[in-house]
Amino acid sequence: MNILKPRLLATLCLGGIMLFNSAFAAQNILYYYSEAGDYIGGGAEVSFNDSDGSFTVSTNYDNGASLAFHTPNYEHWWYLDLAAANNADMQAGVYQNAQRFPFQESGLPGLAFSGDGRGCNTLSGKFNVLEIVRDANGDISKLAVDFEQHCEGGQPALYGQVRYNSDVPLSSKPLNITLDNPLNSDKCVEATSPTGAAVTLEALGITDSTGGNALTFNWSTTTGATGEGNKFNFEAPLTATDQSPVTVTLTVTDLTNNSQKNVTKSVCVSDTTAPIIQIRSPLPGQVVRGDNLLLDVSIKDAVDKNIRQYEVQIGSNFTSPLDPRTGRSRQQVFDAPKADGSVATSITVLAKDGKGNSNSQTVTVNQIPPANRANNPHFWAPSKR
Repeated sequence: MNILKPRLLATLCLGGIMLFNSAFAAQNILYYYSEAGDYIGGGAEVSFNDSDGSFTVSTNYDNGASLAFHTPNYEHWWYLDLAAANNADMQAGVYQNAQRFPFQESGLPGLAFSGDGRGCNTLSGKFNVLEIVRDANGDISKLAVDFEQHCEGGQPALYGQVRYNSDVPLSSKPLNITLDNPLNSDKCVEATSPTGAAVTLEALGITDSTGGNALTFNWSTTTGATGEGNKFNFEAPLTATDQSPVTVTLTVTDLTNNSQKNVTKSVCVSDTTAPIIQIRSPLPGQVVRGDNLLLDVSIKDAVDKNIRQYEVQIGSNFTSPLDPRTGRSRQQVFDAPKADGSVATSITVLAKDGKGNSNSQTVTVNQIPPANRANNPHFWAPSKR
């Protein structure tokens, strides 16, 4: 297993180009580069060759190609399955809109890269068959393929290359855009305001053809935002859903040879954060006499500024108005005193924003009967005649 093993690399240039010298002609190589957040590759860059284990290639039942690799003790094992659409014989060429092999829909190619105990339930991707040679028996004798896989509908990609008995050199590593924002449960950037979210992207590890930094970076988005440099900030709107994301395009120019490379990345924004509830009054354990209880609540949401009511639970439920300008509410909440003696009473406040994100907070107070002649030594009543 080689993690950028020096003996394998001849040069690194624009986009991290990996070129193997002639010593690797007609040998077997499995290489993958996994973006951060990709489950299959775990964000690693790894390569294997003949010195690391065994490679086999066969024709699968969809008339495509299946490659298997494993180390001698099976510490690592990987499988790549490829198929053209509709069981056609796989030939050299680009295959777009691939789905998980062997469950691809009619009319679509199949792809699946898995191993070391990890696999995708669903996936999307594409692959480019650079070379495929079959012998007189129809068995695959040479294979060179580059592929891209996205697991479970996610944005992070795994880029892979296989060379089986092939002297086709490895291709350039794709330009990589790193999204600095963490992704939420929707696999989108979390909205931080009613308008969307501030997004930061970076292009890292890119050198020119001489290994230097004679490069220019030009960014553009479908929102109209542009920028320069290897880091880019822009405001992604809340309307950028997973079905209609913002597309960010980066163009890197190598000034040593005036060559250019482009890469795109999709960015979506969603609101998954519940409102923040603060019960200002009463305080936990506060003693409440009779029905003399003022509920003072603050409810705020980073995105939804129009929360106008919330729910209160004290034995029975009721809704209460909320001033959306201040996010505050004050009101009497006890209709009548409880039974004689101290009674622990819990008050729960529930709020929901426009996206359906909900939250709750609970406070428990001790309620006692109101003051009267039995418990107030200062109570005065006229004497009887």
